[in-house]
Amino acid sequence: MRLFKYVPPQRVDILVNEKVVFTPPGKFSDPFEMRLELGRPARREFERQLCKQIKKQAVREIPGYCRLSARQRRIGKKDQTRGVNIGAIGNESFQAAIQRESQQIGVLCLCATEKNDLMWDFYAKGFQGFVIEFDSDNEEFRQLLGAPWKVEYMDKTPAYDYSKPTPHFFRFKRKCYEFEDEYRVVRPLYECTSGKGENDVELYFRPLSRKCVKAVYLGHRMEKSVREKILELLKGTEVQKFDVEPKQDNCELSFREIK
Repeated sequence: MRLFKYVPPQRVDILVNEKVVFTPPGKFSDPFEMRLELGRPARREFERQLCKQIKKQAVREIPGYCRLSARQRRIGKKDQTRGVNIGAIGNESFQAAIQRESQQIGVLCLCATEKNDLMWDFYAKGFQGFVIEFDSDNEEFRQLLGAPWKVEYMDKTPAYDYSKPTPHFFRFKRKCYEFEDEYRVVRPLYECTSGKGENDVELYFRPLSRKCVKAVYLGHRMEKSVREKILELLKGTEVQKFDVEPKQDNCELSFREIK
């Protein structure tokens, strides 16, 4: 399957260093990323277990706990937990668990098309950047990066239910991002190599051989020096190269192969 990575001009380092960044979800711009809601059956079970745990801990804090009778302990549990909002605590605990899990993974975001004007604008710095094309079925791509997952765009946050298979929480985004037509490759951060980016920002890398690159598409506003650098890097390879320009007679993009 053909998949595309939109990048700003400074990400020419992907081709220079032959590695790509996997981003922890906590650094995504959308604050609603990587969220699940508790479905009704799961919420009841989660609250039941949490209530049991809170009561057990609360009664142990009663002075003279060891000397209390069973009846006194039951009364003590009610007194100690009266007014506690189990539902709110349960939801906060569940979301915290999801966030802890999401902090252990990195995500490579890809797109299903190279012809997305909004993606060129937002992620390729207004056509100053470029797009890298991959074949996700390529054996080396799968080995170095992994298998891509198609993102599902939803009006509501997906619900977690004990009685059903656990949904892959990294696959869901809000409906307003549907224009991104996104696929994601996910890796545990311990399988990545950490390094420093601009302003000493922590980054996580996976190796990416240029052999995995099928083509590059150069934005029409790209600086000449960046364009020349990319063409020099790909000289002698089988990677196809294209200049991307807006057509004069309509609102479509034209792709002219560079020989």
